[in-house]
Amino acid sequence: MGRVISLERYRRRRDAAGGAFGRLDRAVERLDPLVHQRAAALTPTIERELRVIARAVAEGAPLRAAERAERLAGILEHPAASG
Repeated sequence: MGRVISLERYRRRRDAAGGAFGRLDRAVERLDPLVHQRAAALTPTIERELRVIARAVAEGAPLRAAERAERLAGILEHPAASG
């Protein structure tokens, strides 16, 4: 017998993943210029967070990566982070 494929379930999964990737994309757009501004003076904590984000992407966890990237961007956007 063949397998019955639920298009509804497929669409839910696709939309959930797409939303996470969109969220990650927007977070990286915020984060990229902030990291480039500090490229010569990245703290070990920032470097570690960037590695955690990259690892989450590599593991196929875009939502976790997006959450971490958003959090790091928020920290770096804060006036106190500019030194």
